[in-house]
Amino acid sequence: MPTPLSAQARDRVLLPFPAYPACSDVVAPLTAGKNGNLYGEGINSGDNHAGCIFELSPSEAGPTETVIHAFSGPDGSDPRASLLFDANGNLYGTAGGGGANNEGLVFELSPSADGTWAQTILYTFVGGNSDGAGPEGKLAFDRQGNLYGATRGGGSHNAGTVFKISPSQGGWVESILYEFPSGISGPGGDSPVGGIVMDHAGRIYGVTSSGGEYGSGAAYELVPENGTYKQEIIHSFGASGVTPNSGLTMDSNGNLYGTTWFGGNSFGGTVYELTKGTGGVWTETTLQNMELENGVSPQGPVVFDKAGNLYATASTGGINGMGSVFMLTPVKSGEWVETVLHRFNLKFPDGEDGEDPQTGVIIVDGRILGTTMLGGIYDDGIVFEITPPTTNPAVDCAP
Repeated sequence: MPTPLSAQARDRVLLPFPAYPACSDVVAPLTAGKNGNLYGEGINSGDNHAGCIFELSPSEAGPTETVIHAFSGPDGSDPRASLLFDANGNLYGTAGGGGANNEGLVFELSPSADGTWAQTILYTFVGGNSDGAGPEGKLAFDRQGNLYGATRGGGSHNAGTVFKISPSQGGWVESILYEFPSGISGPGGDSPVGGIVMDHAGRIYGVTSSGGEYGSGAAYELVPENGTYKQEIIHSFGASGVTPNSGLTMDSNGNLYGTTWFGGNSFGGTVYELTKGTGGVWTETTLQNMELENGVSPQGPVVFDKAGNLYATASTGGINGMGSVFMLTPVKSGEWVETVLHRFNLKFPDGEDGEDPQTGVIIVDGRILGTTMLGGIYDDGIVFEITPPTTNPAVDCAP
């Protein structure tokens, strides 16, 4: 049951996504720019139905959506990852399909003084046995300006890859860092999802949707050794949660957090933590078993506020199966207490509410911002804002 709150969360619909050809069908978290605008990607939308990149600009009447790039196929299609800013305000992302080989690509969008954005294709995947195919998940920069990511397919076993692309005078050069083994029960995992995260030592972490010891997905670590990478499975998903469906989030102590689509006590999915102990052994802890009343099939990546509370969405469950936004608060007993901040409901009093959030949320200036796939005036989803309660009177709350 949700923890009682001394102040209720405040929620509102910021923008119902307009009907085609506007950008909608968002399956990756928004990205906040230094200018106060929000950026995101939509699949199956835009002028060419190949996906698009949009910018949300604040105004007195609410955010205004501008499509800053509409994919056409040769320049990419089916974008499914959050965007990444560099220090100069350029955006980086992946398209899961399209490109010269129809296997996806990595791109850069650069802003111009007149408000337009120019696309540069940094790398086009070849697929087959020699390269990855279908990049998914957010990219990551290292300190040298190299970009890292993962592909769901391709490689010598057609089970996905982890890659690096590096800037050079002749363009960007790709290196395959790891190829996942074949077979749904591959010991090293199979079909990575959600991109990767890196620690300060250059170790790479991610999850696969299948494979591992039980065939239900795995969390992996890639350790750099003499110019190559050695893979270690740090957790195989099974009874405590199956089918991880979002990338990992790393806290300041190097602990990893994520979500599973199914499994747990009620088979509604879980929120979990992976902690590295002595001897390099990782331990999985289930922070929340999702229940139908509050929302099931959680979506990440999870995010934290400054107080250490964790936020994510549930894509279904709640009211009439429309999903929810929830918060997990750590308490001194070591448990985490769930508070449902919003259950999506098409009868929401301040306008047509959303339905079916297909991705996690972000936090900007204390506000929780996210999107839904459905609902809104045109049933193309909404952009929502939730201001969480300022206090949570659970007597054993950790300081």
